Amino acid sequence: MVDSFYTIPGAPFLAHLSDLHNRDYRPVEKSLLRHRPELICVTGDIIVGAMPEGDVSPLATQPNALALLKACASIAPTYVSLGNHEWMLDQKDLDDMRATGAVVLDNTWIEHDGLVIGGLTSGHVMRHRRALSNLSEEERGAHRYLRGRGVAGIVKTAAELLMESLPDDDWLMSFASTPGYHILLSHHPEYRRLIPKEVELILSGHAHGGQWRFFGRGVYAPGQGVWPKLTKGIYDGRQVVSAGLCNTAPAPRFFNPTQVVYVRS
Repeated sequence: MVDSFYTIPGAPFLAHLSDLHNRDYRPVEKSLLRHRPELICVTGDIIVGAMPEGDVSPLATQPNALALLKACASIAPTYVSLGNHEWMLDQKDLDDMRATGAVVLDNTWIEHDGLVIGGLTSGHVMRHRRALSNLSEEERGAHRYLRGRGVAGIVKTAAELLMESLPDDDWLMSFASTPGYHILLSHHPEYRRLIPKEVELILSGHAHGGQWRFFGRGVYAPGQGVWPKLTKGIYDGRQVVSAGLCNTAPAPRFFNPTQVVYVRS
């Protein structure tokens, strides 16, 4: 794991963490204690989003996730958005995340010392929530978590799934028009096209650096495909994409170390 420093004019000194996927959080904590950022932004995928075991929360079976948030909140104000691996988390789970001292930004924003910090929830989370809202109590049953990832029980085309997986972005204009320096936590880098130009800083992850990197380019990223454009570094002068803190793919990472990102002006 490496510490990477990026410069964005006007940005506060912050740490950007993404894609922990329940790995050992302690090296990350040591980095944060070494550099002491003014705030910490966690852009989702702190867990591995497999189907929960019975009705036991994945936050209970994957203890590094909450431990990371608690460690972060003890160092600096910490803000969290939800990535695609958080697709099944319910209100109790979100409350447990907040109990660590971190602020969960679930399609909302908060003002902090002249900053306007928002969290754009992954469209995969929203697709799951919409499917749940369409189920009757009988279909939902007594279980806390549904059995099976296909909550709607319907086979759909790739185009239909893509449309259903778009985030809820209706609030972004109000967010962007609020006075202050805007920081948006958006797990998916490809969502940038939906984000108003008034947002000065976008923090993203998800691409895992493109998995294999050759000549400064990633080879593959979910949501972008082969030779993705947004994998690691600064794009459009305002988007910082983290290569992430873990590897969940069967293939190893090549020339692509995990990283703790620091942004400063």
